[in-house]
Order: sequence, then C-alpha cells, then structure tokens
Amino acid sequence: MTLSLAAATTIAHAAFAEGGQRGVTVMSVVVTDPGGHIRLAMRSDAQGIFGVDTALGKARTALGFNRTSLHLSKIFADPCAVAAITAATGGAFVPLGGGCVVQQDGVTVGAVGVSGGLPDVDEAIVVTAAGAAGLTILR
Repeated sequence: MTLSLAAATTIAHAAFAEGGQRGVTVMSVVVTDPGGHIRLAMRSDAQGIFGVDTALGKARTALGFNRTSLHLSKIFADPCAVAAITAATGGAFVPLGGGCVVQQDGVTVGAVGVSGGLPDVDEAIVVTAAGAAGLTILR
C-alpha cells in the first residue's frame, strides 16, 4: 500500500497552511512512498536549493529507522556515528526534526519531510499535515 497522489497533495497543502500559521514561510515538503521514493515535492517560492533535498533526507531517515527524525536527532549525538551513517547512506541520513513515517490503519504508506523551520516546529507541521490526510505518525 502506498499514498495516493491526492493524499500526498493534501499533506503538502496542509503543511504549507500549518507552516504559515507558525510563521514558517520559507519551506519545502516532500512526501515519499514506503521505499523512500518521491511521491510529491513542493517548495515555497523563496526556498533555496537545499530545501527539497533536506526534506527528502529527513523523510528517508525516518523510514530507515522507523522513528521520527526528531527522535533520532536526540539519539545520534555522537558526530562520529552521524558521519559514519551519513557516509554509508550516500549522504541520505539527515537526523534533524521534520521527518516522520506515516501510516494508514497501522501500515506504513510512506514518509513526510519538512524543512524550513526549527526541528521541533518542522515535526509539528508534519504531524498536523499527516492528520489532515487521515494518517498517523509512527513514533
């Protein structure tokens, strides 16, 4: 099972709406399938060149460990461990808050990554956006 394009679009629009309410006006949102492949990516007009890549890295990091990337940022405080995993994953490991695995009826259907705000704010945006599509976050 994977996310429909309609669900991915709902998530992205909800994320931008929530970001705006939280004062995050420069952001990117990436929604992936369960394998970490991009289902949908959007960025605000003012977002720089790293926004989508950062959001994708957060989503893939959450998928890779079945945890929110914010949770992982607290676990991986050792710079050597972060460097090793980042190298092993070809730079795909981004242990910053804002990446979450999303589930429907207890089944992982993808992940969402947001970049643009502080890590805890990015994660809160993802949680709200996933809820708008009727999905839950794997914690």
